[in-house]
Amino acid sequence: MRAYVLCGGFGTRLRSVTDSQKALVPVHGEPFLARVLSQLAAAGISEGVLCAHYRAEQVAEQLAELSRQSGLPLSMVVEESPLGTGGALLNALREQPAQGRYLVLNADTFVDAQGYRQMVLGAGNAVLAARVDDRSRYGSLALNASGHLAALQEKGVQGPGLINAGIYAFTASAFTATPVRACSMEHDLLPALLQQEVVTVVDYSGRFIDIGTPESLARYTYEFLPETSL
Repeated sequence: MRAYVLCGGFGTRLRSVTDSQKALVPVHGEPFLARVLSQLAAAGISEGVLCAHYRAEQVAEQLAELSRQSGLPLSMVVEESPLGTGGALLNALREQPAQGRYLVLNADTFVDAQGYRQMVLGAGNAVLAARVDDRSRYGSLALNASGHLAALQEKGVQGPGLINAGIYAFTASAFTATPVRACSMEHDLLPALLQQEVVTVVDYSGRFIDIGTPESLARYTYEFLPETSL
C-alpha cells in the first residue's frame, strides 16, 4: 500500500525556531519526517511518495537518507506552484497514479504506527479521528447516525472530542475524475467526495501531535521520545 506524504507547507509559524523545511526539523537526532516514515513502514506501508513544494530541494537532498532511516522506498513529486493540500494530492496522483487503495497524510503530524495500521486494515474511504482534550486548534468531525463522516467542522469548537488527524485512506478511483487544481483537502475534495461516497471514521486513541507551532514542537521534543528511549 502506498502513502502520499504532503510536505509542501511553508511552516511559517516555525520560522522563529528553525530555518529547516518543516517536515525536516531535526528532533531526537533525526528529521521529524524520518520518524513519521518509520511509523508508516511499521504499519505495513510498502512505499511513500513525498509531495513537496517549499524548499523541495532540501527534501530531495535527504530523500535517500530518509529512505534508509525509515526502511521505506521513497519517491518525490514537486509542485511548480503551491496547490494546497488537495491540489498536492491531485498533482501526485497525476504523476504517480495509485494502483489500489492508498493513504494520504500531513508530514508535520505524528501518530503511532497503530493509527496507520488501523487505516491500512480498513476498506474504502476513511479518515483517522484522534481523541484530544481541546479541539479548538483543530477541525472537528461531525458523524451521522451510522457513525460515518457527515461533515468537517471549522476550528474553534471547544472541549474534548474527535478531531481530523489529517490522515486519510482513499480508493484508487476516488479522485480519478477530478482535474488537478489548487484546492484544499478539507474544504474542497472531502466535501465533494462526501456527496458521492461513504467515508468511514476510524477512531484512534493513541498518541497524536502536529508540530506546526513552536509550542507543539517543544512538546513533541520532550514528550514523544523515540521508542528506543522509552
